[in-house]
Amino acid sequence: MSLSVGLASVRADKRLFILPALFFLSPFVTAAVPRLTWLFVASIAIAAGVRAWRQGVAWRSLVPLDAVSIAAVLAAAYVSVSALWAADSGAGLAKAALLWGLVLLTIAASRAIATLDERQLRLAALGFAAGVALGAIYVLFEMLSGAAITRWAMNAIPAFRPDKFKHIELSRMGLVKKISLSELNQNVTIVMLSLWPALSVLALVANRPRRTLLLTLLFVITALAVLLSEHQSSQIALVLSLPTFLLAWKWRTAVIRTLAALWCLAFALVLPVDFAAYNAGWHMVPWLPNSARARIILWEYTAEHVLEQPWLGIGVDSTHSLNRRGQFDQPQGFIFPRSSGEHAHDVFLQIWYELGVVGAILLALAGATIALRMLRLPQDIQPFAAASFAAFFGIAAFAWSMWQAWFMCAIGLLIFYVCIAAYAPREHAIRKPAITH
Repeated sequence: MSLSVGLASVRADKRLFILPALFFLSPFVTAAVPRLTWLFVASIAIAAGVRAWRQGVAWRSLVPLDAVSIAAVLAAAYVSVSALWAADSGAGLAKAALLWGLVLLTIAASRAIATLDERQLRLAALGFAAGVALGAIYVLFEMLSGAAITRWAMNAIPAFRPDKFKHIELSRMGLVKKISLSELNQNVTIVMLSLWPALSVLALVANRPRRTLLLTLLFVITALAVLLSEHQSSQIALVLSLPTFLLAWKWRTAVIRTLAALWCLAFALVLPVDFAAYNAGWHMVPWLPNSARARIILWEYTAEHVLEQPWLGIGVDSTHSLNRRGQFDQPQGFIFPRSSGEHAHDVFLQIWYELGVVGAILLALAGATIALRMLRLPQDIQPFAAASFAAFFGIAAFAWSMWQAWFMCAIGLLIFYVCIAAYAPREHAIRKPAITH
């Protein structure tokens, strides 16, 4: 009898460490291999859901009918409908299915995390902070060593080689000899998105004697990795998030409401701003980086074509399909052809182009409701959450396609990270917010 009880206790202890292990591995592994974000979204969501169920939480309570859930579901539903007139309906439906899965998993797992016991929450939070630190160290090492680990992996494991060798130099033997640091832009994005939730864990959960040192080291390592990289969007995110954090530390409510308003305002202003920048000739200014000049051309062309189908857009994930079918001219002095490119390099403009006015309104509302939900978090976590939102805002405005699977799942992971920091017991006071139905 005692033996069976002991074995049951061992099994229970092993289960206790599943979520902490996942929260440790998630930021570390995805910083090295960003394409694995989907794996950790699914595994964390399943592990948290099962744990909540074992603790007696009803499945139904994990998917509530609140403002965030309704706004997210409406947006996902419209994206599914827009696949009907997309350039590639099959690809559009696949992206809609991914969005549906991400919405449902994120909503359910976020609430499941709130039900975890304090020991597991603390272990998961500290494991997450350690994983972020290792991920930042990895990316910084890659920046300083010319991507030595990535080069070794590409040479040793053929599956790790990219489909295109645009930024890679091969030796006569066909081995990867040199990699442009731009190949690590996804890795830098992952590290930047993980920074502020990890800082909140260290500030609120770590032991007081080491807290300042750990905070300083993590911020410096991450900032160096971002600033040494070639990913200017993450650099913008770093610059935006720091003053957002400082302002939110003093005026939490005002800053969070301002972020929600700015999110909506970005949809309203993206078209006129793109036209104004192009008409002002900024795409011909030699002192601007080539990437910025190319974006101004791409943005103006895309904004111009938004007006052809302004209400419903051209359909989800249609930009790259239509771009591959077209032939585009490149006027003299233009750094980039007049085309929409593979994607708009601006989530707000991409939504306008592919989903039209209806999509812009629904995604604006979804983002604003998520921003305002930060006001329900504990007050000490709100400045960090606001900085996280500002970092995502900066990256979304200048970098990736909204339909890149790794990026979509990285957003889901960011929400998990904020939740684990928000619900973990504090070093100075245990304050675990209750679930609001």
